Amino acid sequence: MTAAHGRNDSDSTTAKGRRGEQAAAAYLREHGYGVLEINFRSGLGEVDIIGTRQDTVVFFEVKTWSVIPWGELGYAVTRRKRSRITNAARVYLSTRPKLGRYRVRFDVLLVSPTDGVVRHIENAFA
Repeated sequence: MTAAHGRNDSDSTTAKGRRGEQAAAAYLREHGYGVLEINFRSGLGEVDIIGTRQDTVVFFEVKTWSVIPWGELGYAVTRRKRSRITNAARVYLSTRPKLGRYRVRFDVLLVSPTDGVVRHIENAFA
C-alpha cells in the first residue's frame, strides 16, 4: 500500500505505466528494434524509450490507457509534451556523438493495459 494513495502500488498509474513500458519494450524487440534506454530523463524533459533500428534513432512516447483514443493522438501527446520529448532527445544525442550519423524519428506507442496490444504510430511528430 502507498501511504499517499491508500491503494496497492499495482493499481497505481505509475505501476500501470511501467507495465505499459515493459510491454512496449518487448514489442519493439520483437519488431527488430534495439532498446538503448528506458525512462531517459534530463533537466529539459524525458523520453519513455529510446531505440534504434537500422540507421534511425527513435524516441518513443508510451501511453498506457484502458481505453485507447485511436483517433486522438493530439490528446495523447500535447504540444508541451512533444516539446519536452524533443528537448530531452537533443540532450541525449548531444552526449552520444556516435549517434550523430543516424536519422531521428519520434514515435508513439499506445498500449492497452488489459491485453498488452500495442499500436505503433511512426513519425508521430517532429
